[in-house]
Amino acid sequence: MENRRWEPRSRTDLVDVASAVLRWSESAVDSPMYEYLATRIAADERMLRIVAQIERTPPLNLLFGGVRMGLTADDALAAWYPVLVGQGARLPDDELWDIFRAHVLDREDALLEIAASHRTQTNEAGRSAAVLPWIVEAAERFGEPVHLVDVGTSAGLNLCLDRYDHDYGDGIVPAGLPASTPLTLHCENRGRFDLPAATPPIASRIGLDLNPVDATDPAQAAWLEALVWPEHVDRLERLRAALAIRAETPVDLIAGDAIALLPTLHDTLPPGPVVVMHTVMAYQLTHSQQLDLDAAVTALAKSRRVARVAMEPAGAPTHTAIRTGLTRATATVRATAHAHGRWLDVP
Repeated sequence: MENRRWEPRSRTDLVDVASAVLRWSESAVDSPMYEYLATRIAADERMLRIVAQIERTPPLNLLFGGVRMGLTADDALAAWYPVLVGQGARLPDDELWDIFRAHVLDREDALLEIAASHRTQTNEAGRSAAVLPWIVEAAERFGEPVHLVDVGTSAGLNLCLDRYDHDYGDGIVPAGLPASTPLTLHCENRGRFDLPAATPPIASRIGLDLNPVDATDPAQAAWLEALVWPEHVDRLERLRAALAIRAETPVDLIAGDAIALLPTLHDTLPPGPVVVMHTVMAYQLTHSQQLDLDAAVTALAKSRRVARVAMEPAGAPTHTAIRTGLTRATATVRATAHAHGRWLDVP
């Protein structure tokens, strides 16, 4: 790959990149290591020039994911990654920064190539627990099995939500279908929501994504693992279990722009209602694209019964809002949730 060099048109350009990096660091409170590294990057002109060359969003997810993808437990940098070395991992310090910075500078071209050829496709199965009550609510209202459509599906892990046990602390919603690899999702029901008695009946599972991830491809699964933050050992274990379940679950993954694909589903799906969901995906769209997504859902709703459940960032770092309604303008905020589905609370 030819070495790319980004040159700011003015000092203001570099200041803007640094500001964006610092804003990202505020959302990384669940990862002391990434939060620390982001603040150091924001003060380092050479590192900012690398970040500025990453066009896809969020650039730090792609940079950190690229670094993580190539690491093994034998690498010096691995000493700070609990997902690689366990409980003995070191806490962030100046030595971490020195080794990380040297690691990135030595592999700049390779990391930029990874960032250019991959997307932030974090597939967090734990988010299923956050959206489950409202998907069940829609299915009960329709009174029959639903076609579950996941926009920005990645590997389609959330389409398998009826194959996971959901433990809300004050109640368990058992899996509707057995899985050869048991997986229990833990989500604290802080809002004391009424829990469904069972997972919803699903007629079919459709995942829409520009670049769907093949759960059975080791290289693609490795990228999903690389996007798990260093301290989140439980999430890594959950991801591996969910990938095994996904590999044995029939899912129709469709590559393409969901905005164009959604209105066409009426012609390709058997009769029955549709539940469109997306989890921490729409934030990557421009405002215009979000309006187009609203229009696509509305167009599908003209030909069959449709419900929409959205889980997107809102307010404080790590917080998301669960909304139901065909468009963002008409949707109702039903709950707040941790971005990885660790808890549910009132709006």
